[in-house]
Amino acid sequence: MTQPVAIEQTVHALSDRVRSARPSEVRKVFRAAQRPGIISFANGAPFLDGLPFEKLAEDAHRILAEQGSAALQYGPGDGIPALRSHIVEIMRLEGIDARPEQVIVTAGSQQALDIAARVTVNPGEVVLAEGPSYAGGMAVFTSLEAEIIHVPSDHDGLIPDELEKAIAEVRCSGRVVKGLYTIPNFQNPGGVNLSSERRTRIGEICRDAGLLIFEDNPYGLLGFDGSTLPAIQPQFPDITLYFGSFSKMFAPGLRLGWVLAPDWLHAHLLNTAETGALNPAVFNQLMMSAYLDDPSWKTTLDAYRGIYRAKFEALVETLAECMPEGTQWNQPTGGFYLWITMPQDIDTEKLVYEAIERGVVYVPGTAFFTDGSGRNELRMSFCLPPLEDIRRGARILGELFTEAAAKAQ
Repeated sequence: MTQPVAIEQTVHALSDRVRSARPSEVRKVFRAAQRPGIISFANGAPFLDGLPFEKLAEDAHRILAEQGSAALQYGPGDGIPALRSHIVEIMRLEGIDARPEQVIVTAGSQQALDIAARVTVNPGEVVLAEGPSYAGGMAVFTSLEAEIIHVPSDHDGLIPDELEKAIAEVRCSGRVVKGLYTIPNFQNPGGVNLSSERRTRIGEICRDAGLLIFEDNPYGLLGFDGSTLPAIQPQFPDITLYFGSFSKMFAPGLRLGWVLAPDWLHAHLLNTAETGALNPAVFNQLMMSAYLDDPSWKTTLDAYRGIYRAKFEALVETLAECMPEGTQWNQPTGGFYLWITMPQDIDTEKLVYEAIERGVVYVPGTAFFTDGSGRNELRMSFCLPPLEDIRRGARILGELFTEAAAKAQ
């Protein structure tokens, strides 16, 4: 009889990068909070109840009845032409002038970023990122054995002088800086907008230093007042890889995003995309295209902006009533996230499980840094919970942090 392989032996089948990978702190919190009735400020999931589900059902029926064999077949590796044309029109709202053949459709912008990183980043190279930064984005680069170094930000986004300083310090140490990863619009997790002036200055710094810009933009159309800042890409198209997503502006379930890259990178990105997934799901793309064919999608999006503004206002009004003295937070003008800084003596990472016991979950700030920073900070997502849960959950956290502050004195 064949003897079973001992558990200790199976570890040798793992690659070095898998064995050294850090588990996602955000996912750990999500798993700990999987129980009925919990109020979640952790999940950056869009509010979907206002979508036209009856029309979507009609679209699905029509697509399968009229194009079923094509909808369920393999498709182009870069996506169907109809959706790529829609994407070009969406990007035009942010000042991007592109052609459909330059766009590669992917299974969400997360896959697009993973493809881009595989094509451009070598093990041991440095990628600069805002501090704090999106945990999933950092995980892409670190999974490929790159190093993330954070660049400080303020209420206007990443600080250009600090970017120049970071580039110089890394190069002085003999390491290679490959690029800058940035979320310029309603940043996850900080909620800030990179100012127009800084977009230009940061692009100039990266161009002069020979760096790529990884411009991640899932939230650009989610400003509370509907305003949209020009993207970085139009001024610096030869060094910018621009990532878009339908997950926040529509729904994540279809798993559709895209990348627009410099022409000199396009073939390499497409080859890598096809190697990993052959092609994005055709049926999903046809559904998304049908939704965008009807101009009412803009009206639906505008309604969501109002919903998110109301949720944000309910959250900050309640926090102002119940948080301990010395607590600070930013004032986002769109997006999904509020970034909160607690008094120094409050450890949000240690308190997160106590919060879960009381029926509320948030993400501690340490999840958004690779250097251990953020221990007295946290991200609250206001996009998904109902207004009454937002107010109740904020009061529960206010009580928890007030008690912690009193104990620390």
